[in-house]
Amino acid sequence: MNQRLPLALDVRGRRVLVVGAGQVAARKIAPLVRAGARVEVVAPTLSVPVEEKLTAGQLVAQRRPFTPDDLTGTWLVYALTDSPELNEQVAALCEERAIWCLLGGASHKSSVWSLAHRWQGSELVAVSGDGNPHRALALLKRISKALGWD
Repeated sequence: MNQRLPLALDVRGRRVLVVGAGQVAARKIAPLVRAGARVEVVAPTLSVPVEEKLTAGQLVAQRRPFTPDDLTGTWLVYALTDSPELNEQVAALCEERAIWCLLGGASHKSSVWSLAHRWQGSELVAVSGDGNPHRALALLKRISKALGWD
């Protein structure tokens, strides 16, 4: 039995830290920016899509390795590096400090999940695939089609 509670978070004006700046981070950053979060990225290097968002003024970036001090003043963290060990370290520090953390590649260990979602005007459909993003996207596609949103 799943023990998750689906919620919608109002991130407008809130500091959201993204640790890592690869392709997965770029995909996760886009909805955060659209939702009005104050996105800060910490990573030694930035992927092209993340660099483009930085150039457009949509986020702030620190080109360096993560440090625990990066969590200060953060409301939500996405641990999305290519190192499972670093991601788990970030998640453990977040747990100690009562900060929501999405742990990339290990949703079953995350304190928060990102749901597959789609807006149609002011209506929102969001769906979980119980930690399986491919299943969630397939379900979202079926629901969108049933609603005539395609």
